[in-house]
Amino acid sequence: MQDRIALFPLHTLLFPHTDLGLHVFEHRYQSLVGDCLDGGHGFGVVLIRKGREVAGPAEPHLTGTMAQIGGYARLPDGRYLLEVEGVRRFRINSMNGSSTYPKADVTWLPEPIGDFGRARTSGDLAEDLLLAHRKRCGDGEIELQLPADPVARSYMVATMLPVDPPEKQSLLDTESADVRLAREVAILRREMALLDHLSSGRG
Repeated sequence: MQDRIALFPLHTLLFPHTDLGLHVFEHRYQSLVGDCLDGGHGFGVVLIRKGREVAGPAEPHLTGTMAQIGGYARLPDGRYLLEVEGVRRFRINSMNGSSTYPKADVTWLPEPIGDFGRARTSGDLAEDLLLAHRKRCGDGEIELQLPADPVARSYMVATMLPVDPPEKQSLLDTESADVRLAREVAILRREMALLDHLSSGRG
């Protein structure tokens, strides 16, 4: 099924089952938010592949996440402070530039778990590695409360990974939760090995 949605290109990602705070100060995106609030619908968040967030066109990655507005405040000068929740992924089929702000025709993507046993094993290991990494980085005694659902867990881990947006985008592009979680385990092992290398170098 194809739908037309408003797009908000950013230099950060929103994953399904996760939250994001936004400060909306550019006029075209203030219009976007106003239209979404009036119509009771959300907008698509997409990572910018090329271009800028402000005062210019931006070429987005093709996979994005639909954002539902959970709370907002409108400031006297027209700016918005938003809290949004990622709802589901989409794939851009074509862009539509006839509006004040970007729109696109999109197809909604399924969220298969894949191999459930593999997803559960990778999910538990990813949680342990993520906790160990955060402690190594000096975040102290942090308790992680990741969801049991493999799809939601895979996205929560992706949000907290200490990697650049393009690598996180590749996780958003990944088709199934079991593959995504396995890739996250590999990333965390890589980052732990890097910490070990840096620590031994200081010694």
